[in-house]
Amino acid sequence: MEIILKPYDGTSEKTMLRSIIAFFRVHHSQIDDTTARENLANWTKEDNELYDILGDGVSVGFIRLNWRGPEVCWIEDIFVEESLRGQGIATKAIGLVEEVLQKRGVEGICMDVIPDNIPALRLYHRLGYDRLSIVTVRKDMQPFASERIEQIGGMDFRVKQFND
Repeated sequence: MEIILKPYDGTSEKTMLRSIIAFFRVHHSQIDDTTARENLANWTKEDNELYDILGDGVSVGFIRLNWRGPEVCWIEDIFVEESLRGQGIATKAIGLVEEVLQKRGVEGICMDVIPDNIPALRLYHRLGYDRLSIVTVRKDMQPFASERIEQIGGMDFRVKQFND
């Protein structure tokens, strides 16, 4: 399958909205069309770049970038249709983004990843994203039943595990 990135220009709004809703479902959130439209509006504002991931000319997902200064870019979100995962689409899309950003002289690319998303962590690590840059810590105000412990710097941190 030939994978290309197409800057989002509004012509595929209906498909993009479906993908945004599916993206949030993967992250254990249900959103409606109105909320998806709000996200799309925010994701296309200044300092963001949204791309359709096209496989053989058909939208198979999206990737969103966010600029937090001129030298570091964040891959904020990447989504590949569930039925197409495991075929190298995300790997190729990230590689294409890296080529674009390298030409722009970007010094680094960062991503936030939920620690429970082991498949994503494995993918990103395999692609060279192996440096911890920022760790977000959280205090739960309500109990959360299922967790595991990870050590960073000799300290124990609980990692939430979500049940579908």
